[in-house]
Amino acid sequence: MGGIVLAHDVGTGGNKASLVDIEGKIVGSAMEPYPVLYPEPGWAEQDPEGHWWRAVCKMSREVLKQSGVDPKDVSAVTFSSQMMGTIPVAKDGSPLMNCMTWMDTRAARQNKDISSGPIKMLRMLRITGGLPSGKDIIGKVLWVMQERPAVYEKTHKFLDAKDYLIHKCTGEYVTSWDCANLTWFMDSRKGKNVWSSTILGWMDLDEDKLPRLAPSVEVVGSLTSEAAADLGLTTSTQVVNGCGDMTAAGVGSGAIREKEVHLYAGSSAWLGAHLKDRKLDIFTYTGSIRSAIPDRYFMVAEQESAGACLKHLRENWHCNQCKHVEDLARVECQECMEGRRNPYKSIDEIAADAPAGCDDLLFAPWMFGERSPLDDHNVRGGYFNLSLAHEKKHMVRAVLEGVAFHTRWMMDGVEKRKMLGKVDKVNMIGGCAQSNLWPQIFADILQKPMHRMKNPLEAGSIGVSFVAYVGLGEIGSFEKAASLVEVDRVFEPNQDTEDVYNRLYDTLRDYYKRNKGLWKRLNEADH
Repeated sequence: MGGIVLAHDVGTGGNKASLVDIEGKIVGSAMEPYPVLYPEPGWAEQDPEGHWWRAVCKMSREVLKQSGVDPKDVSAVTFSSQMMGTIPVAKDGSPLMNCMTWMDTRAARQNKDISSGPIKMLRMLRITGGLPSGKDIIGKVLWVMQERPAVYEKTHKFLDAKDYLIHKCTGEYVTSWDCANLTWFMDSRKGKNVWSSTILGWMDLDEDKLPRLAPSVEVVGSLTSEAAADLGLTTSTQVVNGCGDMTAAGVGSGAIREKEVHLYAGSSAWLGAHLKDRKLDIFTYTGSIRSAIPDRYFMVAEQESAGACLKHLRENWHCNQCKHVEDLARVECQECMEGRRNPYKSIDEIAADAPAGCDDLLFAPWMFGERSPLDDHNVRGGYFNLSLAHEKKHMVRAVLEGVAFHTRWMMDGVEKRKMLGKVDKVNMIGGCAQSNLWPQIFADILQKPMHRMKNPLEAGSIGVSFVAYVGLGEIGSFEKAASLVEVDRVFEPNQDTEDVYNRLYDTLRDYYKRNKGLWKRLNEADH
């Protein structure tokens, strides 16, 4: 067996190592979870060495062992990673502090200050195609400069998650265009793809503190002897630059033709589409970054909490595994312990008993702030219009519907004429697609057919593997790669639910607008 790519999907909740062949088939996979650290209110950190690299090494060896693949047959290693993380590293590449992840809001003030004023705002929009929100890298770098000057003085490079892992593998400091775009330091105009001297000048930041820019398909080098030993591979294994999780999933969704839309719904969610030209709507915080496909942009509208809302429900309400409504004790039920029950199937069964619209019970899914179309790090979630008449089935289904209502709010922005126009169908990937009920709820609320793709959990790993295969010259084009991605099932919208969902959708948006001042009062960092 030859031509195998080892793809690491370095997420917020853990690292999944997948061996993927040239047909996009998963030969083997292994998963290692790790935590998010919350040392202060609004902070969300991970340990690059102890969490990420340890998991990458352990799962590389594990997946090779489980699959029986000879390390010599692994032609390349690549990464799809969480984006918008910030790690200051010393000259030897060692982290000077934990990574400030994409969830971290400590630099909200700095992100607001960096583009304050109409002139700066317009220049940044023209150069980068967007503006920083409360959780972005540019503000976090400024936070280090202002709040941790001793760390800043020792900083050799500021790296994102994938950049750090590429350095561990090759000794090179390099980032991909898509990840660099979301630092808001990069000039993303056509033919540019360089660090912007203008924006760096605003911060008095030396370009030498940033990694080299390269397309996702670039072969950065081979594994160093130390990395090869750690990973259980050989020094002949190539390392392909790879991309962020959003752009990897975009390729793995199969929606790569102009303006085709996919929905990724996992812990967070986003709507994405590949475009020839950069597009932006500042009113809905929907913009474009560079894609993993070198000559394309990737339009994205991002939702902070999707499956995370359901995870919170499971972890705090019912039994530890299947969450039987009959068993409120914090114990695992016998069926789950014996592997005879899928906990998400149980949730589907509970929610399916409730009517569409949950008898006017609404759930706001804004559990950790929101990005699009709100850009509000103070907003929080919860039930609205809860009464004694509502049962658990209503409360469970309301979570599924609430996430879909917010996705529809993003879709409204995506469908503006200057963005994409009318969207005819959506390819669905991510953990939420494992449900048979949730994709149907998305179809009903969005009033669009949802095409659930095969292996929806593996879209990122498959997508970044295709990036690697194109970079290695083993797949001739991304169009060829997309043709290998198959549809599992199509969920058609139910017209009978349209009126109730339209009414509740309007109500949920009004609920946000009427209460955003209260959330600010409660959750503003400086209150």
